[in-house]
Amino acid sequence: MHQVVSVLRVVCFGVFLNLTVSEAKAQYLEVDTTAFIEWSEDLYMNWADYRFRNYSKEDGSGMALTSVMHSVRGGIIKGQPKFEVKVLFVKEDSWTTDSTSITLLAHEKLHFDIAELYARKIRKQIDQLFKDGERDLKVYNKYVKQLLGDFKRYSHNYDSKTRHGRNFDEQKVWFESVYSELERLKDYYK
Repeated sequence: MHQVVSVLRVVCFGVFLNLTVSEAKAQYLEVDTTAFIEWSEDLYMNWADYRFRNYSKEDGSGMALTSVMHSVRGGIIKGQPKFEVKVLFVKEDSWTTDSTSITLLAHEKLHFDIAELYARKIRKQIDQLFKDGERDLKVYNKYVKQLLGDFKRYSHNYDSKTRHGRNFDEQKVWFESVYSELERLKDYYK
């Protein structure tokens, strides 16, 4: 049986601007599609999105690294939080040694989905803080950083529990859990 090993490189990127300009002048991230893939519900990743590394382990197992980045930009504009939260797959930093394993690709795709799950949690937290009357940008910043830390721990736990995708039963449990949570938080998709 072909074994797989995956590695997740988590890049947590946050820029928080206390914008005092009008909303029309607020600038958000333009995604360079040659370098990044923005998460979307209808995204079907394939190995062509990864660089190939000619490397093989003694046991013949394939390896992959998925690099994802959270971009959180915005601030308090006219007393209201205006944030843009994006999840980006970083093409240049993502690689595989096995461009044939569907199992490994599915495991790697779930890393990207987990990043979107945490983007939705960030959007939900921003919404809740505003509903609670919070107007201090530092408080928003604190909660976003906390959730990005939670994301990193959750992602590492995913790799540990699934043994980087090699434990198929556990992998199935994680698929069901993550997709259930994405559905539960569907109101916070973009």
